[in-house]
Amino acid sequence: MYTRSVLKQGDIGIGVNKHQAYLNMFQQRGFIQTRNLQDGVYGPRTIQAVKEFQRYSSLPEDGVIGNATWDAIVNKIRELGIITNIPVADNNFFLSSGVTGISVFKMQEYLNEIAAENQCLRPVPVDGMYGPRTTTAVQMFQYLYDLNIDGVIGKATWDAIVNERNRITKPTQM
Repeated sequence: MYTRSVLKQGDIGIGVNKHQAYLNMFQQRGFIQTRNLQDGVYGPRTIQAVKEFQRYSSLPEDGVIGNATWDAIVNKIRELGIITNIPVADNNFFLSSGVTGISVFKMQEYLNEIAAENQCLRPVPVDGMYGPRTTTAVQMFQYLYDLNIDGVIGKATWDAIVNERNRITKPTQM
């Protein structure tokens, strides 16, 4: 599955914030040099850190988090056994009805991977658009994983989805 959506310079939100934190974990472990502010704003430092991670992962160095870079980052987190539980810079950073983009696309992919293992969840279209079916799937996930049931992917739901997805899937070879 591929999306044309990306996280890039000027983007703001939970997807940026979480990836800044993931990149900082890689910096702490010596995989890259640049440390991010974790402010949820995709600026020059984030671009530099992404380029360094892309170099580390043998990906094209464009400083943009597209599908391949996103997968490489999350797969590295899984490989390292990291439980995310990362706070967000702003409580207004969340994914909800009407939002579009790669963050929604990847959460839909992850919800479907979880649904393949948990028959209480139903798959959703992976289209990058946070519509009614995604809202319902998120609410069901929140119910099953004892989270606040609001249909919104905020910090707790984001972490729970990523952590559960990483728990049930095997790392892909890079």
